[in-house]
Amino acid sequence: MADQTISKTDFRTYLDCPLHFWALSHGRTPLQPPSAMDEFRMQQGQEVEALALEYLKQLMHSQYSSARLEWQRTILQDLFLVRADGLIYDEKENVYDLYEVKSGTSIDKEDLFDVAFQMKVCAGSLPLRSAYLVHLNKEYRRHGELDLAELFLCEDVTQPVAELEAATEQHMLAARQALLQETPENIEHCRKPDDCPFPDLCHPDLPEHSIYEISRLHRDKAILLEGMGVRAVQDIPADFKLSDKQLDFVQVVKSGQPRIERAAIAEKLAELRYPLHFLDYETCNPAIPLFEGYKPNQHLVFQYSLHILPAPDAEPEHHQFLHTECSDPAPALLEKLSHCLQPQGSIIVWNKGFECSRNREIAEVHPAYAAFLENVNSRIFDLMDIFSQNLYIHPAFHGSASIKKVLPVLVPELSYDSMEIAKGDEASTAWWQMVNGKVSEEEKNVIIAHLLKYCQLDTKAMLEIYRSLDF
Repeated sequence: MADQTISKTDFRTYLDCPLHFWALSHGRTPLQPPSAMDEFRMQQGQEVEALALEYLKQLMHSQYSSARLEWQRTILQDLFLVRADGLIYDEKENVYDLYEVKSGTSIDKEDLFDVAFQMKVCAGSLPLRSAYLVHLNKEYRRHGELDLAELFLCEDVTQPVAELEAATEQHMLAARQALLQETPENIEHCRKPDDCPFPDLCHPDLPEHSIYEISRLHRDKAILLEGMGVRAVQDIPADFKLSDKQLDFVQVVKSGQPRIERAAIAEKLAELRYPLHFLDYETCNPAIPLFEGYKPNQHLVFQYSLHILPAPDAEPEHHQFLHTECSDPAPALLEKLSHCLQPQGSIIVWNKGFECSRNREIAEVHPAYAAFLENVNSRIFDLMDIFSQNLYIHPAFHGSASIKKVLPVLVPELSYDSMEIAKGDEASTAWWQMVNGKVSEEEKNVIIAHLLKYCQLDTKAMLEIYRSLDF
């Protein structure tokens, strides 16, 4: 029996993947329960909503001469259900303004569709005037107590939402039709099998190397291949138009043999200077800035692991740091890191955009370390480039340059599979629970051990992958 309403959350699910929407509406159980990161984001959203309520009260008193705020009012129109974050009734003009709250720092098209859906539903029973999106201000820095007037931005989205009215109506009609279908025939599936909550519906009998492994494969291309009955990389016609990098991967899969650009890899690795430092950060990005100088959704670097290889034949040294209290981790982390890193030598990371961005952000909060962090960034070498730039392609990477995919192929004796904490988001949420008193002292000690083990494996993995490239 289908759930006979479509909420704004359901509508967003439909826009993301109609078949996921159908499955949830018909009582299907996702393959995996909500993750710790899902729960963390939900909790963060609730914190933002609580502050946004106070912000809207202030806004109402300053912007309206006579008005009332209706918070999370529920409105049902046909099968469509809305619980509006904020509706402010302008008593003087006899109209409502709708306010939607988001915990992000920017507005995307999905947010506008969300508001358009609400406006369409509410318009059936309320006189509406304008629509606003309330979101966190990416330029706000916390200094002392939170300043709600600066923490939030309120953007008038009435016009861009109106421009989506026709498309929203079409999507709502299609969602309604999908809801009422007894079977999922001809409902569009997702194209992310690794993250799919309903793989039996979206990707039954998926081949070992599916077309969805092709990096940056545009949706239109995927649909074209699906229409040709092609699901396996091996079945892609030789004349099918793909980018050069995509074709390189397809050819490797078809041949079943890796392609290794040994000279190019050697040239790249020749840039490295000893001692080699293999560095990895773990972070958590709470929506509301907790500490002095931080911005909304800014990453807190709470942990690092560092393997140092002094010379080619030397034994590596290991250093690590983990902040275990609910305070700004940066001062203690920077003090230790600045003593552990040698004044010269390359600093090797996996995805330098992440570590470099964190270093720049920390430098803004703690300018005393700005010169040190600028020097760190100038010495960073991204080991992932060898794989993301297709210098080393292996069928068993499954089209990914993730260290989780590369490691078991090049260093099979190392694996994340048995780790209690095996992903960055798991580390982030475990740390957050630990420092916010959500666990017992015994559980805290267990989490500390798991965090140290996980982050150490990240840098150990980089070290051993580097060694495996010494052809």
